[in-house]
Amino acid sequence: MANRTFEVEVTVPEGLKAGDSFMLEVEVPAAEKKPRGQLAGIAIEDMTDEQLKREIINAGSVLYKAKQRGAAEETITANQARLDAAKAEKAKRTPVAAEADTPNIAGAMAEEADAETAAEI
Repeated sequence: MANRTFEVEVTVPEGLKAGDSFMLEVEVPAAEKKPRGQLAGIAIEDMTDEQLKREIINAGSVLYKAKQRGAAEETITANQARLDAAKAEKAKRTPVAAEADTPNIAGAMAEEADAETAAEI
């Protein structure tokens, strides 16, 4: 951890003379907390596919580590819920992309069958 430096200005309390000692207490300011988890507070629905992929990886890692260290049951449950929510969002998006890329084979087969049937009649 890097050393933090700061300046302190002290006014000697009244009644003290050179050589006297006194106690000085300095409190180091707390570091600003950066948002963690779910990619710094972005809602799962608003994530891009790449962000969602990273969220699934991160959530799985957090769940694994919680289980390995023997975390409290509510922590494991919360981590599992986070992973499940990310996977559900991914599953919700995946069929939409798959349907757009997949040709309608059943419809094409039916049209060919109808043409063959019409030719036989």
